[in-house]
Amino acid sequence: MSAPELQTENTLPFSTKDRLSLKILGFFSRLSLSTLQYLGLLIGSIAAWFPHGPAWVIRRNLKLCFPEQSERWLNETTKQNLIYTAQTALEFTKTWGMPPEYSIQQMTEVENGELFFDAIKSPKGCFILVPHYGNWEFMNAWVSEHANPVIMYKPSKNKSMDFFVRAARGRLNTTLVPTDEKGVKAIFKTLKAGGVSIILPDHTPHDNGGIFAPFFGISVWSGILASKLIQKTQGEVIMLSCVSRGSGQGFKIVAEPVDPLVYSTDLAISVAAVNSSVESLIRRNPTQYQWVYKRFKKCETLKNVYQ
Repeated sequence: MSAPELQTENTLPFSTKDRLSLKILGFFSRLSLSTLQYLGLLIGSIAAWFPHGPAWVIRRNLKLCFPEQSERWLNETTKQNLIYTAQTALEFTKTWGMPPEYSIQQMTEVENGELFFDAIKSPKGCFILVPHYGNWEFMNAWVSEHANPVIMYKPSKNKSMDFFVRAARGRLNTTLVPTDEKGVKAIFKTLKAGGVSIILPDHTPHDNGGIFAPFFGISVWSGILASKLIQKTQGEVIMLSCVSRGSGQGFKIVAEPVDPLVYSTDLAISVAAVNSSVESLIRRNPTQYQWVYKRFKKCETLKNVYQ
């Protein structure tokens, strides 16, 4: 059943705007994946004509991370990233609005699958790093088919979006925990029991949740949660990504090892290793990363990066 649970929206205290947003999300989820990808191509291509807004942020991030690249490369990569970002956003509505089996069927290739399957069997637990790269939402269904991962979830400020996403993730074999001390304890307990947890390691943490660590040669405020949990549990750590194989060809999941220094007892070294692992993934195909996110808004030496 497409867009399940949306029928219950009438019983919830949504505003007219929220109800309209839910209907729009439901509409997009009923379109074919190839249609959504084509729409993303159009939207991203049009957005590339406007030098401000998302295009400016993407280009600014690329310039910071790839200062050696030419203006032509920056312009073309910005355009391709805008297309990818639009396609990914629309693809999200599809995986959120369809049963998990649909998303699993789209996983047409798995690279280094044995690394993933060995890691989730670890008696010390398995920590999966999933950067904002490719389409991580489509991958959730595949992961939850093989494990019961604990995932931190921060409710969206958009009530209709939050309802849509929660309904989707509620159909998966996952456990959502809050992004606070209670959630951290739940993850720690899961890992100690030999379970699996997923964390997105490349966001900017709160003031008391990070340290400065290098990322693309820039000392940026970086999360310490993953490193602290790794130090306490010494569980297996791997990185997963999911990228489109092209229109009509499904998605490819890639499991890969991380920088072994993530296991360091020195927090600064471990955090730097997490960043370097994410950086290595991005460098292979920069167009697949969420450059629209203002990752460098808090740097040790660079100030007012996005002004």
